[in-house]
Amino acid sequence: MRDQKRPDFVTEPDTRPRLGARLALARLALGWERIWPALWPALFVAGAFLALALFDVPARLPAWAAAALLGLFVAALIATLTLGVRDLRLPSHAAARRRLETASGLAHRPLAALEDTLASAEDPASAALWHVHQARMAEAARALRVGSPRAGLLRRDPYALRVALSLALLLATIDAGADAPARIVRALNPELAFGGSGGAAVALDIWVSPPQYTGLPPQFLSTQGAAGTVAVPVGSTVLARVHGGDARPKLVVDGSATPMTKIDDGDYKGEITIKAGTRLAVDQGWSTLGSWPITVMPDNPPTVALVRPPQRTAMGALHLEYDAKDDYGVEKVTALIRRPDDPSGQTLTLDLPLPDRHLKDVHGTSFNDLTASPWAGVRVRIQLQAADALGQTGDSEIMELVLPERIFHNPIARALVDERKELTRRPGDREPVADALEDLSAQPGLYDDDIVAFLGMRTAADRLLLDRDADAVHSVQQLLWDTAVRIEDGGARLNQNALRQSMQSLQDALTRNAPQSEIDRLMQQLQQQIDRYLRALAQQMRRQNPQAAQTPIDPSRMLTSQDLQRILDRARELARIGARAQARDMLAELQELLENLRSARPMQMQGSAGSLDAMQDLTRRQERLLDQSFRQSRSRGAQRGNGAAAQEALRQALGDMMRRLGENGGAVPQPMARADRAMRNAVEALKRGAPGQAIGPQTDAVDALQQAAREIARKMGSADTSAFGGPGDSDQPRVRRDPFGRLLPNDDGNGVDDGGALRMGKAQNDYALEKAKQILDELRRRAGEPDRPPLEHDYIDRLLQEF
Repeated sequence: MRDQKRPDFVTEPDTRPRLGARLALARLALGWERIWPALWPALFVAGAFLALALFDVPARLPAWAAAALLGLFVAALIATLTLGVRDLRLPSHAAARRRLETASGLAHRPLAALEDTLASAEDPASAALWHVHQARMAEAARALRVGSPRAGLLRRDPYALRVALSLALLLATIDAGADAPARIVRALNPELAFGGSGGAAVALDIWVSPPQYTGLPPQFLSTQGAAGTVAVPVGSTVLARVHGGDARPKLVVDGSATPMTKIDDGDYKGEITIKAGTRLAVDQGWSTLGSWPITVMPDNPPTVALVRPPQRTAMGALHLEYDAKDDYGVEKVTALIRRPDDPSGQTLTLDLPLPDRHLKDVHGTSFNDLTASPWAGVRVRIQLQAADALGQTGDSEIMELVLPERIFHNPIARALVDERKELTRRPGDREPVADALEDLSAQPGLYDDDIVAFLGMRTAADRLLLDRDADAVHSVQQLLWDTAVRIEDGGARLNQNALRQSMQSLQDALTRNAPQSEIDRLMQQLQQQIDRYLRALAQQMRRQNPQAAQTPIDPSRMLTSQDLQRILDRARELARIGARAQARDMLAELQELLENLRSARPMQMQGSAGSLDAMQDLTRRQERLLDQSFRQSRSRGAQRGNGAAAQEALRQALGDMMRRLGENGGAVPQPMARADRAMRNAVEALKRGAPGQAIGPQTDAVDALQQAAREIARKMGSADTSAFGGPGDSDQPRVRRDPFGRLLPNDDGNGVDDGGALRMGKAQNDYALEKAKQILDELRRRAGEPDRPPLEHDYIDRLLQEF
């Protein structure tokens, strides 16, 4: 039947899923419209307090006022929240449905009709009519709208205070900037922000003091925010002072807090040592007074290496030359010597001298006489070890070598050394050695009737027979060695050992900045030891080679005590003005000269003197040509041909000298080749008629010739290691030039007259010494002024320690 069939439009898709989503949105909109007006008073109170905090108003109030303000706002916030929540009702389903109908402009409440059900479905006509009604309501509900939520603040905020609050928050945020979190914390915790300071802001002073051995100055940390990460050497001390606040501040490194000590009311101080960490901060209660990202710089172990393989000097000393490095300074360098075939692992340790304290880059030289050691002539392994201030060590590569051994020529001395070795191999067989010593002592003619040597041999024999203690063998071996050396050298070796000890004591005193009185005393002792050594050396030479001792020698080529006295006086003056590193360098060169002195023979020195005289003559001629070029460059006219010819002739003379040195089997000093190249460049400039362009090459030639002369003088053991100014030179003054060809003063302090164009007074070296004295006096004056800041006093004291 037609009237019983369901209409086609009833079969449209079910609208209930869409209706459920719309109802949920409608409930949210209704909830917003009810919650926002209820919470608006509380939000206004919180926003007002936040604006005041961002403007840092509580920090400008006394502590009690700030606390009262905070309490007032908290009370207001609680009251407004209570009143707002008390009358708040959440929207119901019916209210959400009615919201949709009202917002969509639907009449006759179609949504309610969709949710209704037929009371009785037994009548087909009623059922059909009901379906038609629902289909019409569904069609009307297809365009449902929720509508925009309405805050309804116009009724609750008729004066638009919300606009003023929003503007105040915007301005406060701009004003606070990066300090906004700290201002909010101070506003929420007024007690720790102000304490008993009466409203004054808390002040923080903090600085980092690196360990003294680093030589780095203290670093002050700014509380306004540091640019980048702060580099902190490991072991640095952080010192902080806080002025203000009642709560005890804390120094914090990566969450590890150290409470500061209270000095008096509102003043605190703290100190920590930085070993590791990435962030340093100072906290007071819930407030952070300052925070800095840090990088802890490690103290790396030192490194050390031999510059060249160990060498044997002419007198059998072990010459060690090394380089050592450390990021903050090398404190100690030792040489560890072991025998490869010694299962006990016994080690011979040598403390090598350092040129200065706390040097980051060290170049050192050491002379060690090990010929008296039982290991002399034995293959050993040597390794250098450097240590820094923290005790960290670095080792060099292991090198194998045979320790230098003394070769004795006197038969008695050689026999004593053989008996000494016999005691080393068989220490229990004392009687045969004692008998041999008695037989040797009965031959006084072989050791120049030296009563000291006689007593030494007889004492050694008696101790071997009477002293049965195990340590007696070692002491007898040392006595036999000293006796053999005395017989062989006639006292020169003993004086040389004493000289080395005196030199080492002086070097050590300079390194540890000993008082000047101690330096003067040690220099006087060194002068006495040098005099004794030279006398003993002369006696040995006369005894061993009487014919060579009678050979006439140019006095200007002999090393005298007066020459050494001048060197020591110069070193003493350098030490007095604080230039102790230069004084140590001068003493090291002197020691090297004395170490090689005994290897020089009179005939060798006399033969080398000719080469030195020729080199000095070439230098004087080159200086005259340089002076001539300098005068010509200042005048209009330039004699092109004469200057170039004279320079070329001088260059040929230099070539002839180099050829003679090569033919005689001697080594040609490298500076001579540099002088030849410089002369060739000067010739080319003079040929072009440009004497001004020849000044530079001619100056280089003079410097190279002087260096070559010093090398020749050093090889012949002469104290005259400069090109001019020594005994035996001509009366012509030494003319020195700077790199621009200008005249420099003489070593005696007198200026050189160039015809009135230029006259210089005091020597540059004396000027430098005088300037250093002035600086030292000024530092001492400032150190005595009590009004200067503590940091400046600390810096001046550290500078004075270097002097």
